[in-house]
Amino acid sequence: MSGVYTARVAVRHHELDPFGRVHPAVYLRYLAHAAVEASAAAGFDAAWYAAAGAVWLVRRSTFTVLCPTTAGEELEIRTWVEDFRRVRSHRRYELRGADGRLRLSALTDWVYVDRASGRPRRVPREMEDAFRLGASGPQERDGWHAPPPPPRPARATHQVRVYEIDSLGHVNNAVYLDVVAQAAFEAIEQAGWPLARLVSDGTVPLLTGGDLEYREAARYGDRLETTTWFGSLGDTMNVHQHVARAGDGRPVLRASSRWRWVHPLSGEVTAAPDGLVAALDGSLAA
Repeated sequence: MSGVYTARVAVRHHELDPFGRVHPAVYLRYLAHAAVEASAAAGFDAAWYAAAGAVWLVRRSTFTVLCPTTAGEELEIRTWVEDFRRVRSHRRYELRGADGRLRLSALTDWVYVDRASGRPRRVPREMEDAFRLGASGPQERDGWHAPPPPPRPARATHQVRVYEIDSLGHVNNAVYLDVVAQAAFEAIEQAGWPLARLVSDGTVPLLTGGDLEYREAARYGDRLETTTWFGSLGDTMNVHQHVARAGDGRPVLRASSRWRWVHPLSGEVTAAPDGLVAALDGSLAA
């Protein structure tokens, strides 16, 4: 395919979870790294954006993890611009291991904004021309949707740390995946299954995909409240979440994610712990 850029990354030890697999949010950081490299390779580097007074922000991320990535792997990320829509653009990604096996596929919806005002700006014609070979016609996706939360969803809070802030002064998009994943684990713990018990039972949840829509930027010191509720709970688990700013209740993020129950060491597919469904009854969607 014309217009494809290839980036390469090496998995580092601090990017692994307790079971030797890459933390889910690390994948989003890899994708952003590849997008920045692809833009620079096309002539739109940091100096160009500084002169233009504009920047791209991620509006929505959807991804599927087909095969977990582990320590020491060399990864290839192929990325290309899929379309332009006045102030927005879809970018597609494929992440493969050294064996050529597809590990992850993803699509991000980027918005081109004025750096000073934060308002959307028309994508420059020169940029559309530069990426034209890799782009197709405008493609709109379905909006984010999930079953409504039950009367008693799980709740968690998180105060934004300084190391979670990016160069634009707001929470980096990948951080939100860390926040909602943590809230999911906390909801399961509140139901009586802390991580240590899950490991002892021989089954832990492994994130296999997600859909995150960013509504408003959070900044240093903001206190975020995450509402979590669950869909199916069998061999797989669907988790739906809203993140809002405490105090004014303004929506920051909405997310849906898919998880698979696996053995913590072997990664073999297992089932949810006996009794967990009943314990989470108040947090299950109708």
